[in-house]
Amino acid sequence: MEFKYTIWLDAPHDQVWRAIKDQIEHPKAPKGQAMSFNIIERKKNYLVREIKPKRGRKFQEKITFFSNKKAITEMTKGPYASIVQEVSKEKGRTKVTMEFKPRRTTLWLLKLKQWVKRGPLELDDLLNLTSIPKPVGAKAR
Repeated sequence: MEFKYTIWLDAPHDQVWRAIKDQIEHPKAPKGQAMSFNIIERKKNYLVREIKPKRGRKFQEKITFFSNKKAITEMTKGPYASIVQEVSKEKGRTKVTMEFKPRRTTLWLLKLKQWVKRGPLELDDLLNLTSIPKPVGAKAR
């Protein structure tokens, strides 16, 4: 099972691709999650890095960059088997497509989130696996 999201932007697609590529090559740890990112190998069209999360075991990612403004991240461990990011230009606008292929445990967690929300998952749900939404009809405190 894969999750695919498309975002349309009114920005030059070259600039959007450079921003995505820069974030991939020089990541910043999400707020509240002390992580370390160590680049093990860097070549012209790919890089391999080791990620040590605050909790859990370290794992490696291989990120391959393609000339058509596409990046594929393959993870040895972690929540996803792969993440594909692609930037293209259509009808004068920039189209950013993200495709997530979750591992079995992550898929179970995402299905639980979807059940709690009683609605489809959004991109934020895939990017932040640690937040569980309030059930539909729950009162705010």
